[in-house]
Amino acid sequence: MTEPDATPVLIAGAGPVGLSMALLLARFDIPCVVVERGTERGHHPKARGVRARTMELFRQWGIADELRPSAQTSEALRFIYCDTLVGEEIGRSPRLDPPADAITPAETYRIPQEVVEEVLLQRVLDGPSVVVRRGVELVDIEQDESGVTATLRASDGAFETMRARYLIGADGVGSTVRAKLGIELTGIPVIGYWQSVHWRADISDLTKDRPCIQFLTGARSGVFVGVAWNRDDRWVTILQLPGADERPDALTSEQATHVIREAVGRSQLEVEILGSTTFRIGAEIAERYREGRVFLVGDAAHSMPPTGGFGMNTGIQDAHNLAWKLAYVIQGAAGQELLDSYDEERRPIAQANVEWSVSNAKRMRELREAIAGEDADRLASALLDQIHHVGAMGQDLGFRYVSGTLLNDGSDAPPLDPIAYEPSATPGGRAPHMWVQREGTRISTLDLFDRSYVLLTPPGGGQWAAVSRRLASELSLPLETYVIGAEGDLVADGVAFSALYGVSDSGAVLVRPDGHVAWRVTTLPEDPAAALVDALGGLHLGVNTVV
Repeated sequence: MTEPDATPVLIAGAGPVGLSMALLLARFDIPCVVVERGTERGHHPKARGVRARTMELFRQWGIADELRPSAQTSEALRFIYCDTLVGEEIGRSPRLDPPADAITPAETYRIPQEVVEEVLLQRVLDGPSVVVRRGVELVDIEQDESGVTATLRASDGAFETMRARYLIGADGVGSTVRAKLGIELTGIPVIGYWQSVHWRADISDLTKDRPCIQFLTGARSGVFVGVAWNRDDRWVTILQLPGADERPDALTSEQATHVIREAVGRSQLEVEILGSTTFRIGAEIAERYREGRVFLVGDAAHSMPPTGGFGMNTGIQDAHNLAWKLAYVIQGAAGQELLDSYDEERRPIAQANVEWSVSNAKRMRELREAIAGEDADRLASALLDQIHHVGAMGQDLGFRYVSGTLLNDGSDAPPLDPIAYEPSATPGGRAPHMWVQREGTRISTLDLFDRSYVLLTPPGGGQWAAVSRRLASELSLPLETYVIGAEGDLVADGVAFSALYGVSDSGAVLVRPDGHVAWRVTTLPEDPAAALVDALGGLHLGVNTVV
């Protein structure tokens, strides 16, 4: 690459997924350029659910504290059904307690996507390695064995080309990158349309003591309208049109005001309309996530109904899976084979989350029908069943890669319960969180899994620690090692590491930079150095011999 504007990675799209990708690459000191066709950030609310796993990542990236002041906490993780906000409350889904801090150091929050984007963008711009160019649209792609040439068009119509070693398509459901690659989508293109209105009004007397994800109004009338808090005194109203054959126009200000007043139940409510748009709701997966040196992430790779709050979260975790692999390949720490695992690992997870989101839409339909039919027993059952929609801690934390950059140890992972998360260090799953003391400071084991592979071992695994540290030093491997125990590098805070991670006192667990278990050996083998070298080589780190 000799062109003056060349970059290791070009990212198309500056939404939360594209910005997460840029931030992650910056943490590995990989320069990148982000192009975004919009000249300004969008302010119409979209996603508002930030699930616990994503908050764990935000905590690691140092932005969680900036986001929490704009959040509704787990107390709001429920739906309230009523004819109007003024009128009788028909029912509400069960209130969730925050997850135990023995399971995760984070919570699920309601945070407006625009706030997430603001914080991510500022963090990206604070660093020296990311360039964000707005008003620049990617319009064409050509790639060869050594890189990608992207044709870009500025808002003034001027064209330019940019050379990159890799291109990331984070450009949304209507992805130009995906279209140029000729990658098809499979699934349900149109489930329906949502007419969404962003507005401002003072309805605090109706809402301050009733935090929730959404007030779902019109339950008996059949005119199903959602009213959801966004931030401050700003709200989002959603009118669902499940049977529409064609994309409807956005509501006019007059229409929107009427819908809002009807939903609230105040005919003279003073409403300021901030914006109105229409969203197509679909359930689709790209047939592949990679074409040569080009990768799809986020909505460019999958679209799912917002019933479940997994869309943005799945996309950010796509970036989290891909960024370290790209960084290792670019830095020469791993071979190109490592990149093959991105599609293999992430596409099944997106498929599962799409199916989960579709099932939640069915739950909401069941509930509406129970209300309309005035069936008290059916309503009580449907309200209780919504804990599957709102809770989903197992769906969020318990997903597991069954193949890819991991070495299975023949053990069976706990069956996935979408509601209840059961910690497990079975290869492919998220390494369990536990509190430990490091030099007198309480941290989570999740804080260790960032830019390097991490080998964890109990006090009886001293040979593992010696071998791992020697290999890391002599072969310049991205590998850190910690002994967890009463007298180790990390002092366990009330939980035995060996029991939680499923090893004996001489076992070891190797965790990837994205926090997923790559390899586990329950007891010390005769030749731990050879076993570790074989494992690292099987994970494409290019280790072939013991030094």
